[in-house]
Amino acid sequence: MENRIIKWLWTLSLGLLTACSCSNHQMDGSALKLSDNQADDKTIQLYHKLQENLNKGIMLGHQDDLAYGYQWFMEAGRSDVKSVCGDYPAVVGWDLGGLETGSRTNCDSIPFSALKGYVRQVEQQGGISVFTWRASNPVGGENTGDSTRQDVVKQIVENDAAQQRFLASLDKVASFFTGLKDEEGKPISVIFQPFQSITADSAMWWTPARCSANDFKKLWSLTVDYLRNKKGVHNLLYAYSIGNERTAETLQTYYPGNSRVDIVGLNALLLQKDSCDTQTFIQQFNRNIAIITQFAEKNKKVPAITYTGLESVKVSDFFSQDLYPVISQYKLSFVMFGANAWNQEEHYFIPVPGHPASDDFVRFASYPDILTSNDIKE
Repeated sequence: MENRIIKWLWTLSLGLLTACSCSNHQMDGSALKLSDNQADDKTIQLYHKLQENLNKGIMLGHQDDLAYGYQWFMEAGRSDVKSVCGDYPAVVGWDLGGLETGSRTNCDSIPFSALKGYVRQVEQQGGISVFTWRASNPVGGENTGDSTRQDVVKQIVENDAAQQRFLASLDKVASFFTGLKDEEGKPISVIFQPFQSITADSAMWWTPARCSANDFKKLWSLTVDYLRNKKGVHNLLYAYSIGNERTAETLQTYYPGNSRVDIVGLNALLLQKDSCDTQTFIQQFNRNIAIITQFAEKNKKVPAITYTGLESVKVSDFFSQDLYPVISQYKLSFVMFGANAWNQEEHYFIPVPGHPASDDFVRFASYPDILTSNDIKE
């Protein structure tokens, strides 16, 4: 309760200061433009919400937050973010991987039937859902990381048989998104990041090491145009992202174009197996946030940190001393932290109560420009 009171007082003070002066990083949200000119009313409202919150703060996000967490799985009402800071995240990430194969559960073991309920719960709480899609290799592969062929994207955009298999997967994606309904039966609007993290080091079949920029842009256009024009899906905002080791050249070269992108993001995880130390990671992170925010402003798009975190949070003051000083310099829509695995003891990105970094995370979440669910309710 004390933290919420402090946050309210800080927010009030920030609002008074903002009324008197403009931030050096102020973004002209009115200049942003929605890519889908047939977007439904709720999607337009969602886009306006992202714009309005840009000048208020950075929404805190967490992957799969309502479905599972550290040493628990599908327990109603639970949330690792809420357990440590007292409120749900403003943004929750989900993945569609597995949908294309006809699986009843996604690649994170969440039943798709339950996933729709979680998305409804997020909306009821005033939050926003973001979907990635770790799609299986549609050209003879069994999973996202099956890279036995180096020409999967080229096959999809040039080979009729391969393209039809891919479009069959998109049919299932379209059915899922059009099936997201609120309690009144109206479509729920979400963010879709279909081919996340353009990075050379990833095993995913759509990375620069496995496809040209031209073929990637054709794949993206095929995906967006098919969902919009053939399947009538108009409850989506589209997010495009690069990995932390990539630069402005990759961001620009692989960019699908303003008519098919709404959000420009950065994916940057620091895993225990990585040779990079925390300070080097943060320096690289800072450099690339500057790149994506400048690119987003130039193209009138919403900038975001679409995936990040320090695995196992081995640095006890990581959130307040390493992460916050960097992200608070920029106008960012949200920062999405990686999932807290329920079945892997060392794979988590949000500390739970009792963890050496838990107090620091509470401090981070209490900053007036870090927004949780209650902060963005209308």
